[in-house]
Amino acid sequence: MSALFDRSVKALQRKRILSDPQSAKTYFFDLGIENIVNRLYSVKGRDFSNTCYIGPMGHLFVEQVSSLESVQGVTLIDFCKESLDYSLSESKKLTGGLRVTGLHLDEEDWNFPENYFNLIVNNFQMHWMNVISGTAEKWLKSLVPDGALVGTLMGGDTLQELRIALTLAEQEREGGVSTHVSPMLNIPDVGNLFNRLHFKLVTTNADTNTLYFDSMFSLMAFLQALGENNAANTRREVLSRETFVAANAIYEGLFAEKEGSFQGKLPATFDVVHYIAWKEHESQQKPLQKGARGIDIKTLAEEVEDDEMEMGEIQESEESVELKYTKRK
Repeated sequence: MSALFDRSVKALQRKRILSDPQSAKTYFFDLGIENIVNRLYSVKGRDFSNTCYIGPMGHLFVEQVSSLESVQGVTLIDFCKESLDYSLSESKKLTGGLRVTGLHLDEEDWNFPENYFNLIVNNFQMHWMNVISGTAEKWLKSLVPDGALVGTLMGGDTLQELRIALTLAEQEREGGVSTHVSPMLNIPDVGNLFNRLHFKLVTTNADTNTLYFDSMFSLMAFLQALGENNAANTRREVLSRETFVAANAIYEGLFAEKEGSFQGKLPATFDVVHYIAWKEHESQQKPLQKGARGIDIKTLAEEVEDDEMEMGEIQESEESVELKYTKRK
C-alpha cells in the first residue's frame, strides 16, 4: 500500500517554524504542550525519570517539566534536523538540572530497546504518520511496565471551513476535487488503536479551539509558518489564482463572523485530540467484571466542576473512557 504522506516534504515544511517561532508557540504549546504538561502534573506517584518528547518546539516542553520531580532527563526527537537544533539550543538557555539530549530521527524508524522510556510524549505528530499502528506498537515495547504514552493530534473536524471552501471553489473552477486538507483521526479511532495494541487505562478526550484570521490567505500563511500545510502524496501541486480567490470569497460568505468582537474575521477550527495510555503493570487498576457494581462514570463526570468544559458524549468500555467537550471562548 502506498504511503499517504510524503514524510520528506513534511520535514522540509517544518523548517519554516524557525522563521516564525511565535506562531509555532501558539500552535504547539497553547494547543498541545500546555495540556500535556497539566496532565503530567496531575499524575501522582509515577516515575517519568527517562522521558522522550517527539515533535517540534521541544524546549517549551523542557521548560514546563523542569520543575517536575518525576522527570530527570528528556530526549528530544524530531525528524526535521533544523527544528531539533533550534529546540536544543533553546533548551541550553534554560536553568535547572534537567538533562536534555536530542536525536534526529523519523519516529516511524523507531529503534529504541524494550523497557527503555518511562514516558513518551508525542505532540502533533501522529496525524502526519503513515504507519501509525506499527509505530505505536514499537512505542509500547520501548516503555517500561507502567510507563505512559501521552500526546495530541489534530482531529477530524480540523480546518473544516477551509476544506469546504477549497472543495467548492475547485469544483466550480477546476471541474474536480483534490486533497487540500489531510485526513485526520477521530476520538474513537485513537482509542480503538491503543486498545487493539493492548495499551491499558486508555483515556482520550477532545477540545475544539477556534482561531480567527483576516482572510483565508492569512490562515494558509499561518499553517505554512507551522509546517502544517498539506503533505499528502495525492495533493494537487498547483491551483489557479482564480480558484484561490473564489475559495476566499466562499470562506467569507459561509463562515465570516457576523457580530461580536470578531466581526468580519474568518474562524478556523482546530479539533485537538488528547490521549494517555499505559503499558501494563500488575499494580494498575483492573476493570470490573461485567455485572459488578462500581462507580457510574456519568455520575462521576457530573460531579467534576470545570468552567471551561461542556460535557457531551461519554462512552465507557472495559478499558477506556472517551470524553468530548468544547472549550468556551
